[in-house]
Amino acid sequence: MKLISVKIIGKNFRSLSANKLYSYNYTFESEKLSTKIFAGLNGSGKSNFLELFSEIFYFLELCQLDTVSNNEKATKNFGFEIQYYLPISKIDFEKLFETEINDSVESYIKDNLHLTQNNREEFIKIHYNEIDEFEKFVWNQLSSLLRDNHIHVRISKRLGEKPEYSIQTNDEYKIYRLIENNKESILPKKIIAYTSGQNELLSNPFYKLKYHYFKIFENKKKIEDGDQLADNHRMFFLDYSNNFSIFIANMLLADDLKISYLKEILEINDLQSFRITLNTNELYKKVILKNRRITVNLLKLKQCATTWVEKNVEEHNLLILDFFVNRATKDAFKFHFGSAFNLFSFFYELEIFNLYQVDENTRNSMLQVHKSYNVNDESSKPDPSRLTFRIEKIIISKNLGKDKPPAEIYYKALSDGEHQFIEVLGTVLMMEQPGCLFLLDEPDTHFNPKWRAKLIQLLNYMAATSFDSEGNVEKVRSQEIILTTHSPFVISDSNKEDVYKFDKINGEVRYINPKIETYGASMSLLLQEIFDRKISISDLSNTELEKLRTEIKELKSNDAIKEKIEETKEKLLDFGESIEKFDMYSFLRHIEKEIESK
Repeated sequence: MKLISVKIIGKNFRSLSANKLYSYNYTFESEKLSTKIFAGLNGSGKSNFLELFSEIFYFLELCQLDTVSNNEKATKNFGFEIQYYLPISKIDFEKLFETEINDSVESYIKDNLHLTQNNREEFIKIHYNEIDEFEKFVWNQLSSLLRDNHIHVRISKRLGEKPEYSIQTNDEYKIYRLIENNKESILPKKIIAYTSGQNELLSNPFYKLKYHYFKIFENKKKIEDGDQLADNHRMFFLDYSNNFSIFIANMLLADDLKISYLKEILEINDLQSFRITLNTNELYKKVILKNRRITVNLLKLKQCATTWVEKNVEEHNLLILDFFVNRATKDAFKFHFGSAFNLFSFFYELEIFNLYQVDENTRNSMLQVHKSYNVNDESSKPDPSRLTFRIEKIIISKNLGKDKPPAEIYYKALSDGEHQFIEVLGTVLMMEQPGCLFLLDEPDTHFNPKWRAKLIQLLNYMAATSFDSEGNVEKVRSQEIILTTHSPFVISDSNKEDVYKFDKINGEVRYINPKIETYGASMSLLLQEIFDRKISISDLSNTELEKLRTEIKELKSNDAIKEKIEETKEKLLDFGESIEKFDMYSFLRHIEKEIESK
């Protein structure tokens, strides 16, 4: 996926001005991700775009649901136009134009049928090859809409109207073809969001969508076997409750080469064991009766478990599954679930059923709450022991040092940075489908400098589809990653066309690409260019250096200056090496030469 532009129609969206086209650079190179880096000072508005994209795709997702009223789908308070390139499979492309192709072929048959004495069936049988050639010709004409196997999508939502979906058919004259059927096939395959802070403006649409999907499930008397909540769920928000699911799914089923690299960085040997506890009161009475597929997946979990037991605890009926992980365990999960994302999807679906612990009135009210309401933090938290689904007691083998044997520790004992690392990189690793959009709000805040310096490289590695003989990334998936950051390390691994410097001028958000080439640029240069930081050291030490400089400048007597210079040189021994310290020595030498010349 390649984001092209976005425009807000109507009122401003937070600090983003309405009726202004916000454009982005894009390339079709497949050797690396063209991750968009939104950088700037706090409050510069860079996160507002992530919030805008989440609101747009949340709204478009609601438009696909039959539980949402037409009034909501044509809201007068929200308008936008968004354009992007989306990779599309041959199957989806055919579905998109299936009706048009059939109509074209039917018109061809009708136009030529009158020239013969045959009836329709005889004509098709005799002229089958000509009809087939015509159909191929029409397909070839439609294939011209593709650019490197991507289609140019435009979705417009005017105030008070439903959104219109279209595909650009002529770049020079900006001609678009309206799409009436299979609209969901031109939406991003998945939208995944993460925030290191409590950015409820980003997370709210994702949490509210869980309530919508839960309501759909509750309202249906029978769910078709192929109708899976998580399959149809396009938007995923990554919070602490998903962290366990991401880790387990990847440790069991992720690509061996990639997960080995992550384990090496984290100094983790392997997953040793974990437990899944299911409160089956709701599952048995309300869920599996509607959907046989969920029953089958629960049986698959049992078949992968080392041991399982059903027991009553007070008024709760619990199914407790323990997994002691070895090669056979991983093979069993591979056989039953196939991929890390499939397993994560089932966990995500089960986690949605935790909403059974939220009373019905609250669930219904959550569908209507204002976007400023913090859905996750301000909604009631059920007792963990009553949750329908939970993963617990995760034990891993971790290296604790060169001269120490590996130790078995609880996964919870890992640091915030390690959990963040697993969640962010593990999600990109797991989402193997092209056409995904990642909205990552400061995903590196808990990273140490080494990990920040590796982030862009690691994102490319996790998104790789092939490697050369030396293990370097050769090709990556077509996915769009937009991340906000304050780290010059992240910027230094990105070309200036992918870096957007944000400023807020008179309350209005603006961004530009840097004037300098950011790829491979030094930290001090990027601090100055992106964050308007003209010194490379912290303020306390720099203030002391400037004080020493000022004290020398204020002296009049050469003897006093000489004495102060020697005193300053002594004090400089207490400072670490820096450009500012070097400049101070240069200043002292300059003063000494001036005194000598006199």
